Amino acid sequence: MTIQRIDVTGGSGVEHRVLRDLAAMEDVADAWRALDARAADPLTYFQSFDWCHRWIATYGGPHCRPEIHTLWQGGRLVAVWPLMLSGGRLKRLEPLSTPHCQYANMLVDPALGQPLARRLIADLAGAGFDLALIEGVPEGSALAALFGNTAPLAARRNTASMLDLTAFASPDSYLQRLSKTQRRNRNRRRNALARHGELSFEVLFPGDKGFEEAIALFLRHKRHWLRETARRGHAIASADFDRFLGALPGDRDALSGACFFLLKAGDRMAAGELGFLHHGHYYAYLGAFDWELRDASPGKTQMDMTVCWLIGEGVKTYDLLGHPTDYKESWSNRTTVLETYALPANLAGRAYIDLWTVRLRPGLQKLYRSLPHQLRRLAQFGQSFGLFLMIA
Repeated sequence: MTIQRIDVTGGSGVEHRVLRDLAAMEDVADAWRALDARAADPLTYFQSFDWCHRWIATYGGPHCRPEIHTLWQGGRLVAVWPLMLSGGRLKRLEPLSTPHCQYANMLVDPALGQPLARRLIADLAGAGFDLALIEGVPEGSALAALFGNTAPLAARRNTASMLDLTAFASPDSYLQRLSKTQRRNRNRRRNALARHGELSFEVLFPGDKGFEEAIALFLRHKRHWLRETARRGHAIASADFDRFLGALPGDRDALSGACFFLLKAGDRMAAGELGFLHHGHYYAYLGAFDWELRDASPGKTQMDMTVCWLIGEGVKTYDLLGHPTDYKESWSNRTTVLETYALPANLAGRAYIDLWTVRLRPGLQKLYRSLPHQLRRLAQFGQSFGLFLMIA
């Protein structure tokens, strides 16, 4: 077990400990979960013990090790900031579970003052990194407050689209607020899909019969869509992603953790959505549909049914996550800004931030996405240009 202790508190009774392996994480599992419950922050699922522990168990190694900064007061865990040290010659400190995590954040006990929490940044230097690159920090979050007066990178600003479900007293009230055009399109899609078999909808949690089989088929549909649309999808490219998702827990009674929304046309999976429930917030993490049924827009029908189920269960937010698109905007009624913060530790780190993160990477991303569909589909093209594999 690797735990580094840093005395940072100047008599305040707060101790800074850094957890650097699975054993150290497991040793504080109960305290971590208790802090999560006290913080009750809906935007911290990707900082929960279950997510972080299972991600490191799947992807951790010599080139990607946990660097989890914690604060303890009177023997009680009061803050957790899950980071990891990754890279080869150039060491990056970044949010643990990158690129799979969607929001960078931290768990903070409501009783802990911000001046003490900010000491975490002051004591990062012992991690031995060239730069800290923290992407996807929600505005107004505990982590945003931690950075204080540090200016974010304007070139890396992102936006998350969300549907505030508290505006609807019931699923019926949600449906009644649809315009005539929306209702007509909704009925047209359902009728077109029903020609392939009677429609049925169910919600599966880990441990439910058929959950593992549904996830496996769902991911095959997702990878098929990626191929057909010439998208990279590097975050789900490896087989380990299937194993990681399959290990995530979920609880129907507590409305927490992983869950899967399944729409069938007859016996056929028409569309599905894997998401996470956390303190009344739902993250729409990954959606997929049967490519052969695409003309009937099964994904939209599944999302419609998912929203109704969430409203019925009292969930407050349907979160479509970052990287805005037209379809996300059509489903949302509010947005949250996501900022990127960069902290160089030396000249190499500064050069990486100024040249790659701020200038080259955004430009290459824009160029790649503007390429003709047919060109992006050429496997030889992707294999020949390694940079595009890194940024697409």
